[in-house]
Amino acid sequence: MTCGTQPVPSTERIAITGMGVVSPIGQGVNPYWASLITGASGISTIERFSTEGMRVKSGGEIKVLNDLSATGDRPLPDCRASQFLVLAAGEALEMAHWREAPPEEHRLGVVIGSALGGIGQAEHLLDQPQLAQPRLEHPRDLHALTGALHDGPTRNLAHWLGANGPVITVSTACASGATSLGVAADLLRAGTATAVIAGGVDILCRFVMQGFTRMRSLTRDMVRPFDRRRSGLLLGEGAGIVLLERASSAQQRGVSPLGFLRGYASCADGSHISAPDTAGRGLEHTMRLAMRNAGVTPDEVDFMSAHGTGTPQNDRVETSVFKKVLGARAYAIPVNSIKAHMGHTMGAAATLETIMCLLAWRHGQIPPTLNYGEADPECDLDYVPNHARAARPHLMLKTAAGFAGCNACLVLEGAA
Repeated sequence: MTCGTQPVPSTERIAITGMGVVSPIGQGVNPYWASLITGASGISTIERFSTEGMRVKSGGEIKVLNDLSATGDRPLPDCRASQFLVLAAGEALEMAHWREAPPEEHRLGVVIGSALGGIGQAEHLLDQPQLAQPRLEHPRDLHALTGALHDGPTRNLAHWLGANGPVITVSTACASGATSLGVAADLLRAGTATAVIAGGVDILCRFVMQGFTRMRSLTRDMVRPFDRRRSGLLLGEGAGIVLLERASSAQQRGVSPLGFLRGYASCADGSHISAPDTAGRGLEHTMRLAMRNAGVTPDEVDFMSAHGTGTPQNDRVETSVFKKVLGARAYAIPVNSIKAHMGHTMGAAATLETIMCLLAWRHGQIPPTLNYGEADPECDLDYVPNHARAARPHLMLKTAAGFAGCNACLVLEGAA
């Protein structure tokens, strides 16, 4: 049984008409952008849970959430990740001037990417003594438990939205935020949704901090993407949401697109559970497929938003792949990483970076790569070090990578 109308031509453009942000450097698109341009840092000592015994005690923690009452009179989930999603989705829908249409006239889908899903809620619930009882005395407790499943935040958001189209949770590790946008575009082209709320979310919790500590991925220093002194990443939390719809739909609604998702691809390395393939074969294939899908050449690319974690191997491999795919053109294209601003927000990262790309087009500035001071001979591209740069990139590549060799690449275009 289909939940949409008819498939649409593959040439139909996929428009982004709304954006929403919850991040350690700003809640809301405008505060987020201001912090990116001025080089503000959201890295701080973690306060929400105990870091006793942990090697690293800092990250991109959101200290206080915006007033949730602004989301209206609909009941709100008590799950932190779900609250991030509700706030970000509310901003995206408002920006897109979205108005609810009769169910027979539209299908609103929800596709959310997350590395950890509801595990932060599960960890919180383990500390609640009433939930250890054989019987749950209050329906609220049962609702809280179901929200702790991996797809809990997605389902909570869909319920809050009253979504009546496909509801999908994507988990491709730290590439999830990019994969979710590609899946959303496929739903639109297949005709199974009229519009899709898509993006990514993850929160900081003891589980993820301990896990990255055991893998020795975290740094005691600052995050230094592409710098010779880079020694690892720091984790962050947040949510990034966009509203995608077919360009013809946006035109019918009288809404001007913020940009377009021109192409997408995803491929795996198939080489290691946590480390990238040393030759970057999966990422290279992903970038080539995404550009082919978008019908663009290296000469048309104006800007690259890198995964750029600040780990020694990731940054070296990513740089080498950029040069393989783009050739000499790679040296003329600005590349940035914003993970030094707020840490690696995992499933949210690629969507937050997609929003950054479209804002760079809108405002005519490229945010800097912070903490860059010493060049690495193996990382020899233009990384926009430390200060924003006046430029208006029209065609942009967004790369993302995750555990088990999950790679994704988005081709983004600014709206004319």
